Parts: sequence; C-alpha cells; structure tokens
Amino acid sequence: MNEHAVVFPCEEDALLGIVHAPDQAGTTGVVIIVAGGPQYRVGAHRQFVVLGRELARQGIPVLRFDHRGTGDSNGSFRGFLDMDADIRSAIDTLFKQCGNLKRVMLWGECESASAAAFYAYRDPRVAGIFMVNPWIRTEAGQAKTYLKHYYWNRLRDPRFWQKIRAGQFSLMRSLKAWLQLLRHIAKSNGDSKKISDAEELTSLPLPERLTRSLQRFPGKTYILTSGNDYIAQEFKDFTYSSAIWKSSGLQEKIFFNDMADADHTFSRTVWRTELFEQTAQWLKNHLTDQPDQKSPNTNNNH
Repeated sequence: MNEHAVVFPCEEDALLGIVHAPDQAGTTGVVIIVAGGPQYRVGAHRQFVVLGRELARQGIPVLRFDHRGTGDSNGSFRGFLDMDADIRSAIDTLFKQCGNLKRVMLWGECESASAAAFYAYRDPRVAGIFMVNPWIRTEAGQAKTYLKHYYWNRLRDPRFWQKIRAGQFSLMRSLKAWLQLLRHIAKSNGDSKKISDAEELTSLPLPERLTRSLQRFPGKTYILTSGNDYIAQEFKDFTYSSAIWKSSGLQEKIFFNDMADADHTFSRTVWRTELFEQTAQWLKNHLTDQPDQKSPNTNNNH
C-alpha cells in the first residue's frame, strides 16, 4: 500500500488530502468527507486514518482531505452546506490518482453525511453513500428530541430526584426551558407549511432537503446511527414520525443499522472496529464489481 499527500485545486483555493493507494486497486474508491465542525482529515480518534488504511489493505483506494478552511487547506471555511465544489474536486483527484477507478462511495459522519447526500445525486460517478449519524438539526427537531428522550430519561434518573431533595435543582429554570422548547416546535410547524412547496432543495429545512436529495440519488445508501447520541436520535425520530419520509420510499431503499451502545464519535475502539467492518463489508457486497453506470458524464468534468 502506498500512502501519500496530494495538493489539488478547488476553485481558487488549494486543498490537501491523503491518498491510500492499494498495491492492486479495485475499481471502486472511497472519498472520506470531514465533518463541517472543527475537524480535519485525521478525524475524531484518528478514525479516518485507520479507516483509510484498512480499506486500502482490502484493495479499495481512499482519499481523505481537508475541505476549505480546515486543516492544511486554503480558503475560507464554508461549512457543510457549501461543500459541493470541495467534494467534486476530491473525486476528480481520486480518479486522477487511480487510473482504473470507475466509481466512488462517499463516506460522511454527522454534517458531512448530509453534505454527501446533498451532493451525490448530481454526480454519476458516485455509486454509494455511507452515512453515519446524519445531521438534520432544526430547532423543532432538537426540541422534540430533548422533550422525548432527555427529559423523560431525567425523570427516571434517581440522581435527578436526589438533586431536587437537596435543593440543587431549579424547577422554575427547567420549566422555562421546557416551555421554550414547546414554542420552538410550534413556530417551526408553522414555518414548514410556508416553504413546503419550495422548488430549490437548498431552501428547504434540513430534514426535507435530505429526504429529497436521497430520493434523487440512484445509487445505494447505508445509514448507520449511534444509540447513545441525540443527533442520531433526532434523525431516527424524523424517520419514525415524518409524513415526508414515510411517503418517500426511502425506508425500503436504504440499508439501516443502529449500534445501540455507541456514542456520536465512536469513542471506544470496539465501536470503531465495528464501524470499519460495516463499511468494508457493505462496500464489498454492494458497490464493487458493478457494471459501469451508463452516463455520458462519467469523466472528470464535475
């Protein structure tokens, strides 16, 4: 396996990435997208380094990179809502680095999982998306999640009642926070009706934008969620309760899995190992040795 750095252009800026090139590379590669928060190409707990090396050992070329404004890349930070050019340039680069490449899978966690979905349906080179704990946060979604899971868990926690008895808990302050969450839900429900007919996906609330983006994506999608994570729980609650999601047909189209004990960043080795194994196994089962996609645009002009 060869591991080397590459500097590649993205509009007016230069991005830095690391290519993991197997000795005998297959025709399917992976582009790992760093989340929109304060991370860079190494990832939390060095998980992108380990994942890249592990996939390369199995014959899968990988590029992990710093998007604009993160790590060693130039440019201003734009966040996950404005990452299309960065992802496109990264795919271009992996294709140039690996001459026999025919398709890629995008791998993203949290905000970058959503960024991958927002991009994928517009690039026929993308055959699959592996999404981990996708970010669809809205004020209303967050409020519902906290009301349903956080407050209910607190009421069942003996330490909560011990604090009340000891005078260490402000009931009035908690009640105000709870009422504020209810107001967020009510306000958002009103707003969603006003923009439900919007034509441009970018103008939609994140849950609806993600749903419609995935509907348009013709490739395969895997969504892995953590059981101990409110971001993942907000996404799961949306899929359980949203009429938009239920009518989308995505529940039957997408592969879902939930790692019950894992937290948001898979901080324990055992969780990361399972995460890597699921990535490699699903990739091999569903995205390797596929026939070429019939499209006139399967070159680097993206």
